[in-house]
Amino acid sequence: MNSARVWWPIALALAAAVALLYGVVLPGGYLTWLRVAMVLWAVAAVGWSVSLTGRSWPVRLVLPVVSVVTMVAACSGVTGRVLFPLHRSGLEQLATSPLGASHGLYRFSAVWSHDGCTTYVTDDSGMSYFSGLVRCTSGGQPSPRMGDTAGDAVFEPLGNDWYAFIVPRSGSQPWGFNPFTVRATAQV
Repeated sequence: MNSARVWWPIALALAAAVALLYGVVLPGGYLTWLRVAMVLWAVAAVGWSVSLTGRSWPVRLVLPVVSVVTMVAACSGVTGRVLFPLHRSGLEQLATSPLGASHGLYRFSAVWSHDGCTTYVTDDSGMSYFSGLVRCTSGGQPSPRMGDTAGDAVFEPLGNDWYAFIVPRSGSQPWGFNPFTVRATAQV
């Protein structure tokens, strides 16, 4: 059997896994990367199912195992929670960038300060109406109303005066992947 025929769906599934995990690195996720991941998963699944004949059981299980592990990590939000502390100091420097900015894995459409809090709005949010990060100094608390939004924001403390937030379409968890809430939102 042709080696490329056997391994390309697995390589594509690994690329899809990376795209999905990158897509959920911020609350609300990146719509573009979530769509890329979904397309890659679909193509990999079709390729994998077509090329099953002649594969050993361990090779047959690679794609389903990668898929399940990636979905568990993406849905739980562990990716965003683990990577946030690595970017915290760089994000603090973005507070003076009012027209949006980026740092490392994070892209923001806007950054603004109000009442002692700096709000970082996720660029290309796909799973919420509005999402991002908030840093409040001097013991301040973020406001549940985040500008002209569809509803109240849900906050999750991240420590050291930082919060993750979303204005949800459904559910109330800032982190994690919910495939039923993925769609485009109007930009801030």
